[in-house]
Amino acid sequence: MVARSFQLPVLAKCLVALCFFIFASLVAVAQVEPDTVKRKPSLPTGPPGQQPVYTPPKPQPKPQPTIQEHPQEPVAIKEEEEIPELIDRLYFGGSFGLQFGSYTNISLLPIIGYRVTPKFNVGTGVVYHFIKDGEYSLHNYGGRLFTQVEVVQIGEGALLAHAEAEFMSRQYLMVNATQTAYEKHRKTLVLPMVGVGYRQFISEKASFDLLLLYNVNEDEVNPYSNPVIRAGINLPFRR
Repeated sequence: MVARSFQLPVLAKCLVALCFFIFASLVAVAQVEPDTVKRKPSLPTGPPGQQPVYTPPKPQPKPQPTIQEHPQEPVAIKEEEEIPELIDRLYFGGSFGLQFGSYTNISLLPIIGYRVTPKFNVGTGVVYHFIKDGEYSLHNYGGRLFTQVEVVQIGEGALLAHAEAEFMSRQYLMVNATQTAYEKHRKTLVLPMVGVGYRQFISEKASFDLLLLYNVNEDEVNPYSNPVIRAGINLPFRR
């Protein structure tokens, strides 16, 4: 009986100590664990429509690679565009002369020119003269080569320097050996001519020329007397 009364208090003390140890352990664990584990996420409590709306961030544009410009390319393209076609460099025209009466003289000098540069031209042409003197009719024909340079601008025109060479089959009359009639003869002549002129511009590509030339050939059957005055027109093939 004495032994049982001694053991009961000891057992009770052990139980109390064990309960205290478990309680202390739970308190320690609760203090160590973070709030994010124990707490539930709070729900919005304000009135609807006042919560901030989530807007996704706009994608940023990717930087484009910088393209290095080549200053030479636009210049080259511009130069190619400024080069006119062959037909835009060509022009046609020429001059003609008419004289009627007891002495008839019809002169035709059509040309085709080429603008090497805006101020320097070259060209070729045909020469034809029909002459009727009384009962005799004469025909002169041939070709010509010419070159022109616009020396200086004067108002709406330009001062010209002109040079050409004319190749002509010249028909002329000579008295026969008995001095009783005329006979027709023919001779080939080279007629160099140089001089100046004035070009009046009608439009951007059309012009009117007035030339004052000197014939260098002094052959007695030369058909021209100095000075040689010619007036002609130049027209483009394409406007």
